Amino acid sequence: MAATIDATLQGASANSYVTLAEANAYFETTPDDSTWVNKTDDQKNRAIISATRFIDDFEFYGDRCTTTQALKWPRDNYTVDGIKLECTLIPDEVKVGTFELARALANNPDALTGSKGTDGTYEEVKLGDLEVKYNTMSQNPGMVNTILDVFPWVATYIGPYTMAGASSRMIKLERG
Repeated sequence: MAATIDATLQGASANSYVTLAEANAYFETTPDDSTWVNKTDDQKNRAIISATRFIDDFEFYGDRCTTTQALKWPRDNYTVDGIKLECTLIPDEVKVGTFELARALANNPDALTGSKGTDGTYEEVKLGDLEVKYNTMSQNPGMVNTILDVFPWVATYIGPYTMAGASSRMIKLERG
């Protein structure tokens, strides 16, 4: 079954921050769109929906605009660079982050799957007479923790809006 994008702002069934048309228009303006235009519309839709899911896993500043919206955007009650978030739009940085992550996922769909438990980093390690052989069938699966482990550049787009920050992990400190 073909993937269908629902990018309805504040939609209860929305599954994307962007439409396929927006993504195609964005990539027409990039220096190299060959890694996007060589995908089918279904591959692009799946990548866009997946990118939205991964970005939606972040904790964002501000508040959801409605309690019924499926996604975390749009938001309000937060200001970035003097611009107050509004419920009528999703910031361009979030959209561009979605476009670029979608392209990365479309070109490497297994990037975030982590270890399948059958392949480890090392098969054996030797240091002089000391030798350790690993049972590669017992490696821990799923070693990837977050999208930032694999695609750290995503933070350059969405960082100002997330509690994870643009360049480092941030925690909220309250003094009493």
